[in-house]
Amino acid sequence: MHSNVGKIEHVRQGSQMKDDYVGLSKAQAIENAGMEDIRILLVDDHDVVRHGLRHMLESEEGMKVVGDYANAQEALDQVETLSPDVVLMDIKMPGVDGIEATRRLKEKQPACNVIVFTLYDGYVAQAIEAGAIGYLLKDCGREELLRAIRAAQQGKAPLSPLSGEFFTHLTTLIKDADPCRLSERELEILRFIASGANTREIGAKVYLSEASVKRDVQNIYNKLGVRSRSEAVAEAYKRKIIPAEQLR
Repeated sequence: MHSNVGKIEHVRQGSQMKDDYVGLSKAQAIENAGMEDIRILLVDDHDVVRHGLRHMLESEEGMKVVGDYANAQEALDQVETLSPDVVLMDIKMPGVDGIEATRRLKEKQPACNVIVFTLYDGYVAQAIEAGAIGYLLKDCGREELLRAIRAAQQGKAPLSPLSGEFFTHLTTLIKDADPCRLSERELEILRFIASGANTREIGAKVYLSEASVKRDVQNIYNKLGVRSRSEAVAEAYKRKIIPAEQLR
């Protein structure tokens, strides 16, 4: 996982990196990549968007779509086999959302670069904190998207136009971020733990396998510094992570 210092530097350089990737032509990108196709994975629950992206990208020289999924968990299950260079990740999807999926994907494939590609502009801080290299809104143009993918493949940060004031605000958010903060998915699982649900029941409610739930529960333990479910609930109450009435 990126350190806070790394994230802050990533944000601080955002405007400059955006300028850099705008000037990255197709010819330069292909030459710099050694003529190898950029391997792209699409994760979006809207079929029209996903299929439209696949059609557009597969018609572009130097790009190859290695998979497209409507479900983030299915994409996570296949990412090591597909070995993409760049992932276009939607945010709001059933089951695992795009922010949590980005975090898990970076744990599995640290070299893979994720561009969060969404209709919503309010999740930039969460996306970068989760490990995304870039953030684009779906109203961007074709050429902007193609340049962004080429830039991401080279480790540059494609971002939708954002004011300097926003970057200052985002830097503050990241600097003040708690490295032990639970993700939305972990908070949801912790609430189910507090209600007495077992691993199988939690998996059915959040559409995850039992193995995935166990992994998330262990992450919760690690972040809270506990070793059991009862200790996790007690610590959550102590830290006021979730309302007391939800811990009964």
